Amino acid sequence: MCLIQSFLSVFFITIIFYVSFRILAPTREFEINKYLKLKLEAGRTNIYVKGRKFQQCMYLLLNIPVDRVEDYDEIESIDEAAEVLDRSMEGNHNNLGARISPEEEFQGHCSNIQVWVENGYDTRILHRNLAFPLLKRLSEVGDPMARKVFSEEIAIRLASNHPTVIQYLTQNGYLRYLNSDEFESILDDLRPTFLQDMTANLRYILEHNPGTDLTSPIDSLIHQLIRDFGIEHISLITSKILNEIPENYRNDIVKDIYKILRNRNKFPLIQYINKHLEYFEDFEFDYNFIKYEGKIVAIFRNDKIYLNNQNIRKISSLDVINDKLNEVKDLDLSNNQISDLRGIDKFSNVRVLKLNNNKITKIQGLENLKRLEKLFLRHNRITEIKVLKNLINLKHLDLSNNPSITEIPELLNELPALETIKLWNCNIDKYSESTEKIFWMNQNYRFFTGYNEDDKNFYENSYSRVALSDNKLYKKFVEWVLKMRSLMENFKFSYQDIYNFNEETSKNAIWSGRVTNDFKNWLDDKKYQTKITSFF
Repeated sequence: MCLIQSFLSVFFITIIFYVSFRILAPTREFEINKYLKLKLEAGRTNIYVKGRKFQQCMYLLLNIPVDRVEDYDEIESIDEAAEVLDRSMEGNHNNLGARISPEEEFQGHCSNIQVWVENGYDTRILHRNLAFPLLKRLSEVGDPMARKVFSEEIAIRLASNHPTVIQYLTQNGYLRYLNSDEFESILDDLRPTFLQDMTANLRYILEHNPGTDLTSPIDSLIHQLIRDFGIEHISLITSKILNEIPENYRNDIVKDIYKILRNRNKFPLIQYINKHLEYFEDFEFDYNFIKYEGKIVAIFRNDKIYLNNQNIRKISSLDVINDKLNEVKDLDLSNNQISDLRGIDKFSNVRVLKLNNNKITKIQGLENLKRLEKLFLRHNRITEIKVLKNLINLKHLDLSNNPSITEIPELLNELPALETIKLWNCNIDKYSESTEKIFWMNQNYRFFTGYNEDDKNFYENSYSRVALSDNKLYKKFVEWVLKMRSLMENFKFSYQDIYNFNEETSKNAIWSGRVTNDFKNWLDDKKYQTKITSFF
């Protein structure tokens, strides 16, 4: 009994000492970068991402020299080392803790994570259970390097064909962060076992239960696909699975997946239908589809059509199933290869037309779009603007980033409803009173190019003001340049004349925006002297 009491006394004293040690243990910090910091708090190492504690288990295993990672024939990552060299390390973490102090463990963690960061977040350097969640979190808080390499690291580690890494990435949904090209490359190059197993299970159900309703197994399959890969990759995965399924089941599988997912957010509906178009030849859809050269490229729904990045060259080749072009009110054809506007007139009731980032050189063919209210033509190659006076309802026009536009066309004054027009990052170097309203509208003046370095230097030296910031002009400078150019043209003088006059007379050449009488007389004398010199 005494022995038991003695043991309990020692046990409780030990617990009290341990708790006291953790409470009194000093806090140490090690900052890796502005996004990542480690702290030793109460005897435990914690990771902080952007100031918030990152909850993730980590333990010291071993350290592979980074410059020799590829030299190991059998061990190419910490994950393989964990299995090949010391499979019991994770379970024996408590024993490890008895052999090293919290300070030593803190230093080890700091060293490992610093090396990880210095090597571009190479996920082979840390255990997968820490590397991928931490990299994901860094990406979410805005670390530019993490954002850049996150999906690349997933693809690279999948390509390693290491089964536990693949299983970890698949089961934790990391494949959904791959873009379509990366995901397709993985499926094509690796023929991963997880997809083979999934296909084999479905094929077994179909072959051993002929004639049964496929809704339940298909629903189960979809649930697993979305959980592991994300709904964005369903189309690609389905096409791979179909190759391994008996042909007589394919039609039902494709249509069942469509019916289950068609209204789900982020489901790539158009991609899915285009990829399996052969199974939908006699199918009645709930949508009106847009075709370009025989291929479905968009859905027409709620009087809007979005045709971004479809490699469209000819508007005339666009077609709406059921011939409902006149119902379109919002048409987006941005980021294509369109060079002219032929065929646009068939969208006669369009209100909003976006043609940004194309190759359009002339604005013409819009005469029939009398209901058009907003026209966007940013980032094109426009050199000529034809008649627009029929666009009586046009309120907003954006011609920004068309560097070949060097002056504001007077025909824009013919648009009675025009409220805003943007000419940002064009090359407007001419000013005209007939278009001054447009020039000063929507900060277009900030992008005026009709000045030179002499204008800028004289203004900044004379008035102790800066002319521009972030390559955009200040309004006062633009007003001053236009006024000064007008004076120079009327009175035939240069900045050098002003410098010479000031040096000779110590008087002002310009006062309150006007040429002084003294400077006028000086200029007249200069002209007279020039004539005499020329005569002799």
